[in-house]
Amino acid sequence: MKHPSPLQYAYAIGRVRALENFLVGRDVFREAADAPDFQSALKMISDAGRFGGNLTGIKDSEDLDDVLAAEEERLFVLLDEILLDREVLEVIRLLRRPEQAFESAGKTDSGFIRDYVRHLADLGNLKMFARAKYLGLAAASFEGMALGGGFMGKEVFLAGYGRPLRDLGPGLDPRYRPLWEKAVLTLEERETFVALESGIEDFLMTYLRRAKYMVFGPEPVFSYALAKQRELGLVRLVGIGKINLIPAERIKERVSETYV
Repeated sequence: MKHPSPLQYAYAIGRVRALENFLVGRDVFREAADAPDFQSALKMISDAGRFGGNLTGIKDSEDLDDVLAAEEERLFVLLDEILLDREVLEVIRLLRRPEQAFESAGKTDSGFIRDYVRHLADLGNLKMFARAKYLGLAAASFEGMALGGGFMGKEVFLAGYGRPLRDLGPGLDPRYRPLWEKAVLTLEERETFVALESGIEDFLMTYLRRAKYMVFGPEPVFSYALAKQRELGLVRLVGIGKINLIPAERIKERVSETYV
C-alpha cells in the first residue's frame, strides 16, 4: 500500500499547530485541584483551554463523562478529516489494546508511531508486573497477561519474577530505569502505584513532544490526538477528584506531564 508523502501533511500540521495553543498545561490542572469546589475547578480548566462542550455547566460525574465523550468524538471527527493515512487513525483508536495497535502501527510508514506503541507495550508490562508481584500472583499468571511487541521480551520480566521488585531495574531497558526506581521506592514506602502510573504517563508524553519539532508527516497529528486525549483524562481526574472531595495533594500527585 502506498502511503501519503510527508509533504502532503502540511495542511493537517497547520491545523494541529494552531490547536496546540489551546491545550491546557499541567500547572492549570494542579491549580484546579486546589480550587474550592468542583465547579470552580472546571471553570479554571475551561478558561485555559478550548472545549466544544460546556464544562462549567456540568452537575455531576455522569454529566462530566458525557461531555468528555462528546469532546473525544469531536477529536475523531477532526482526525477523520485531516489524517491522510487510515492506519494511523486505526492505531489511535486501538491504543487501549496495544497488541492490536502494534499490528496496525506496522502498516504505517512511521517509525515514530511504531516505537510509541512498542513503548506502550513495555510500560504496560511494567505495570502488570508490579501489580502481579504485589498481589502474589504466580509467574504463569503474569506471563499469560504480558503484552508482546515491545522493546523488551517477556523473558526479562520472567527472569526477575522470583526476586524483589527493585532487582528488576538492572535488566530493564535503560530508558525505563529511572521511572521504575522511583515507582518501586514509592510502592515500598507508601503502598501505592501512583508514582508508576504517573511515571508511565510522563514518559509517554515526553516521547510525544518530539513531534513538535517535526515539520512533515503524520506524527504531529498523532501526537496532538494523544495529547488531547490525555487532556480529557486529566479533566476527568480533577473533576471526579473534586466531586468525591479527594484532598488536593492526592489529586495533584496524579496530574502527569502535558504536551504544553
